[in-house]
Amino acid sequence: MTVLDTSIPYEKVLMVMARKTIRKEIELNPEFHYVEFDESLKEAWCKLQTQVCLFENIDEARKKWDSMLTRDKDFFSKHFLFVANEKDELVGSAGLWYGNDFEDSRLRVHYVAVSLSAQHKKIAQAMLTKLCMMYDMIPGKYPLYLATQSQSYGAIKLYSRLGFTPNLGAYKGCTEQKSKNAWQNVTEILRCKA
Repeated sequence: MTVLDTSIPYEKVLMVMARKTIRKEIELNPEFHYVEFDESLKEAWCKLQTQVCLFENIDEARKKWDSMLTRDKDFFSKHFLFVANEKDELVGSAGLWYGNDFEDSRLRVHYVAVSLSAQHKKIAQAMLTKLCMMYDMIPGKYPLYLATQSQSYGAIKLYSRLGFTPNLGAYKGCTEQKSKNAWQNVTEILRCKA
């Protein structure tokens, strides 16, 4: 996950992945390791999320952390990944969480973040393959999905390489035509920025 490019107009888009697209987990770079969920990770998670502009400020990130733990702490603790460096500093996180972009709530990939100091070391790729394989073990609706945006074109390129494809259909608050138009705009951004 790269930092959002706020010089580009915001356009929300959804991406989907068919069941069992990912068949092998990509291992973390040896400089990094997964750490178990612990509530003491809260501040580091909030700082990481804010650093990559997924939240405007740390207070918003704290509220989101608290609300997720209030809603389903057990699910959060089992389905969010946390990656630390050799100094045990949190440098990456991503999870499966409830999404409301379709008629029924379903799980999606959410809050993918890698610190600026650890970018381009395949941390996001490793976390995403692990999460996709985890999702395949959970009974639920397919396809797996994620919501992203035009300002996150670096992440869109990664998601595409892993097998996520544009959702060109309608979803809550978005018509099929609006979805197709958004993807047309995002495709043009990808061509310009690639």
